[in-house]
Amino acid sequence: MNQIAIVVLAAGIAKRMGESKQLLPWGDSTLLGSVIKNALSTDADIFFVVLGAYKNEIEQKIDFSNTIVVINENWQQGLGSSIASITAEIDKKYPNINAMLFVLADQPFISSSHLNTMLKLHKKETEAIIITKKQDYKGVPVLFPRKYFSELMLLSNDEGAKEIIFRNKSQVVEVVTQDNTADIDTYKMYETLHKIFTREIE
Repeated sequence: MNQIAIVVLAAGIAKRMGESKQLLPWGDSTLLGSVIKNALSTDADIFFVVLGAYKNEIEQKIDFSNTIVVINENWQQGLGSSIASITAEIDKKYPNINAMLFVLADQPFISSSHLNTMLKLHKKETEAIIITKKQDYKGVPVLFPRKYFSELMLLSNDEGAKEIIFRNKSQVVEVVTQDNTADIDTYKMYETLHKIFTREIE
């Protein structure tokens, strides 16, 4: 049986913020909790969360009961190492997973409906790398089919999988989103986006 996994990448130290941004308040939850909730409401088959920095603090405060938590011991090396470690884990232990949809823990406005659009498209475009597009933005969330797992396992830097996407441009399909694709790198950005979020739900 072919399965699609959603992988929430949440191992970073947030050095520009100086604290665990994964646990910043967001609605009735936290930033990471909100992203996990969105992921769980999609049509994906299995859900992973990659932790690293602040893992003990995060595990105490967030409900992971419907997800599989994988620890990236090399989280200091950046995003690429998280992608490599989870890909190796899935490649080795989950042979039925034929695609991974990567989601960032600090993109709180990405909706489950956008993720579902990407999941549905994969069923038609089974060999394509599927990326998110909005105006000048192209990037995460991004879906990789299994044929790219060997390349993903070689990543180690903080650039994520951009090089793999660039090398395989002819295999890339874009999904335009209306969602806000902003990610949260600084406390000021968190405050700005949290105000927008609060206005939207009032």
